[in-house]
Amino acid sequence: MQKINISEIKWIPDIYPRKKWNTDTINRFVDALVAGEQFPPLVLEEETNILLDGKHRIEAYKKAEIIEIPVEWHKIPTGMSAKYYAATLSARHGDRLSNADIKDLALIEFEANPRLDPTIWGKGLGVSQRTVYRWVSHILEREKVSREAKAWRLSMLGWTQEEIGERLGIDQSAISRDMQNCHLAKIHNALPEGWNDKGIAEVASRLNLPLTDAMAAAMQEMDDIERFERLGIKSQPYDVWHFSDCHDLMGDEYPGRIPGQLICHVLYFYTKPGDLVLDPMVGSGTTLDACLLMGRKARGYDTVETERIDIENHNLSDGWPDKAKKADLIFWDPPYFDKKDKEYNEHSISKLDHKSYLSFFSECLKELYKQTKLDAKLAFLMSDWNDENDDGIFVWDYAKIIESSGWKLIRQIQTPLSTQQVHPDIVNKFRESRKLARLNRYLLMARKS
Repeated sequence: MQKINISEIKWIPDIYPRKKWNTDTINRFVDALVAGEQFPPLVLEEETNILLDGKHRIEAYKKAEIIEIPVEWHKIPTGMSAKYYAATLSARHGDRLSNADIKDLALIEFEANPRLDPTIWGKGLGVSQRTVYRWVSHILEREKVSREAKAWRLSMLGWTQEEIGERLGIDQSAISRDMQNCHLAKIHNALPEGWNDKGIAEVASRLNLPLTDAMAAAMQEMDDIERFERLGIKSQPYDVWHFSDCHDLMGDEYPGRIPGQLICHVLYFYTKPGDLVLDPMVGSGTTLDACLLMGRKARGYDTVETERIDIENHNLSDGWPDKAKKADLIFWDPPYFDKKDKEYNEHSISKLDHKSYLSFFSECLKELYKQTKLDAKLAFLMSDWNDENDDGIFVWDYAKIIESSGWKLIRQIQTPLSTQQVHPDIVNKFRESRKLARLNRYLLMARKS
């Protein structure tokens, strides 16, 4: 039996499976130690010396002022949490965990991973599958609804069942069942007659559905004009589009987030329902949400890791995704050189120097032109940039690159930032320094012909 100094043992409260330890048990152990009784060794995690089993014993050793104590080291099984493994060790000896402790552990474990098997989980602690399921059934049901909603969203965006199964980590045969049972597929049965925004919000909340997805499901039979009306978007049939803020149903908080209304206008004027839209730098997911709400298929990519199930990890520096070959429209809203550079990750093209930045677009647009089908459209959103020396990158620089890559420019649309989005302090700074703040933003539309 090996012994180590008590100071070498690490105590992590979050791993302990009990709400609190029993003082009477500790005092009883102290009396036993003084009487010369030998206790089983404490269990420590391999390499870390974190205490997994023996909290009452180690407290007794401290009180009895015993420094060298017997220990053994265990390796936590792959896929098992330290807290659960510690609980299984406690379940093997006299002072076992209470049902309340095991229930609390179940709630923590299943919240972290709802795909745990209640039968296997409960067996390790001597609890029946029925009891575990009673404790965590609300978590499992919520996860089921969430999984079904995710499968529905991906399906509406044009993902195949094989792709959905791989993405969600579920058997492909379960996807059809999920789609049939999904609340989103039956949402009209839950909606009140003549429903409004409040009605759809109440249904989404009651059924634990994402509001954007619930709205998209409710609008499935509508045409584009009806969808605009439901979304509160007023069509702007001009070459200047003004949007005062970002639509709540489209996109998450993100540096450089653009109004979903802008993308909806691109979809309205340059695509038709069912068309495939590809966004290579999707950021907050605004394009994906807009496409879902407008009945278009879509694929979105970014270098930033995200919890969104519909955003795929891809670095455009490695080439275009295969889906570009089938895209009817590519919507591209890249970083505007080094604006907001500090807010983007290390893979952002905002880190490139002036020459490399423009070269990046030249190479990417040439490659995109080769891959896309005839009549595919490109919607390229950008803003002018210049530094203190008035060296700049302007809309005409982007236009030259697009045309030299083979694309035919068909329209320039102005999509200026709202003055409401500029903080008054910034306005004053520009005014005092006699400099002009940039509100202009341009959308260049091009076609492969």
